[in-house]
Amino acid sequence: MKPFLTLITSSLFLTVSLLISGCVSDQPPGLVEKKAEPTGIGEKKTENDAPTSPIKNKPYLSVTDYSEEISGHQIKNSLLKITRKDNIATLEMTINISDYLIEKLLSTEKPYYFTFGDMLGEKTIANLLVESPSVVTIVLNRVDNNYIISQQLKLKENLTHEEEQALLSPKNYVFQVLNEEKLAVSTFIGLEIATIINDE
Repeated sequence: MKPFLTLITSSLFLTVSLLISGCVSDQPPGLVEKKAEPTGIGEKKTENDAPTSPIKNKPYLSVTDYSEEISGHQIKNSLLKITRKDNIATLEMTINISDYLIEKLLSTEKPYYFTFGDMLGEKTIANLLVESPSVVTIVLNRVDNNYIISQQLKLKENLTHEEEQALLSPKNYVFQVLNEEKLAVSTFIGLEIATIINDE
């Protein structure tokens, strides 16, 4: 089994910025770490392989072209909800994408994806899985800003109590934006804290 979203720090391209929350704090609840890195995701895809866009002449080739702009200013999140039924865990989180970033994404030629993964350098969740999950695609439009990211994980048999507790803890996950090669160009942590007010 391929590692579940293993994060490999790149010395050539690493930018860290604060993930802005709705309240003022000396230590904001999350960080945004942006880099081109392998995620360990397999080749499985959702029904729509890539987001669609009505724009014919797209000024951006890849989401990598403006990856430094994909931060907590442009994407905010609800609390990550994790549920389990038998050997399937479902991860679900609402993201709010700014009009500015939506316009850029709609103007991008190559596909982009979204996924959840382990914290940097960890394999806490990877070790609980039978296989790597499919990446997520969404169809953007210029009317809606809120989108639900939902991903299912196929679990190993007979998890211990400690393993199940780790599985159900949002702090053990990151949220990633991936480019066309399924390399992470932006990584959000702090998913146990919502940065948008309403996620319904």
